[in-house]
Amino acid sequence: MSQPWPPQQPMQPAPPMQPMQPPMGPGYPYQPGFPPQRRGSGAKAFLLGWLISGVGASVFAGLLLASYEDLSKVGLRIMYVVFGLVLALTVGAVAGKMGGPNPGAYVAPALLAMAAVFMGVCNGFVFVLLDAGGSEAFEAMMEHEPGAPAEFWWKGLKGGIALLGLAVAGAGTFGMASLTGKRR
Repeated sequence: MSQPWPPQQPMQPAPPMQPMQPPMGPGYPYQPGFPPQRRGSGAKAFLLGWLISGVGASVFAGLLLASYEDLSKVGLRIMYVVFGLVLALTVGAVAGKMGGPNPGAYVAPALLAMAAVFMGVCNGFVFVLLDAGGSEAFEAMMEHEPGAPAEFWWKGLKGGIALLGLAVAGAGTFGMASLTGKRR
């Protein structure tokens, strides 16, 4: 014969459980596990920096074409440095907004801004040459002195001003992107 099971007492409800919370003291700013993901996209910062730099270089070349008859060498140098600053502020603001707090996302837009400052002057030289001398002058330049636009950038802007414009564009873009990215 089998023995009957002893009578069981009814189960008591379990006490409510509190979820474990890690201590949120100094040096532990986030929940356990992986740190929070950085917001921002380096690809978007690059693409928009590329677009704005390209448009800016074309606009500057057009400004040189429109004003070359009345523009002095001092005016050209001032316009060049101001263009580098304006381009740096514009590209930097967009790169910072798109790249977020990631400083790696600011390098390519800074390089693109530097290239745009250089290419704006070189393309402006070619536009002016085509306007003043026509296609024959352009063909002669390409045949005998294809580096004339870059030489104009260096000599026409006096080497130091040429480098200053590059530095303003590159460092200004990176600095503006850092300021904008940290605010996000």
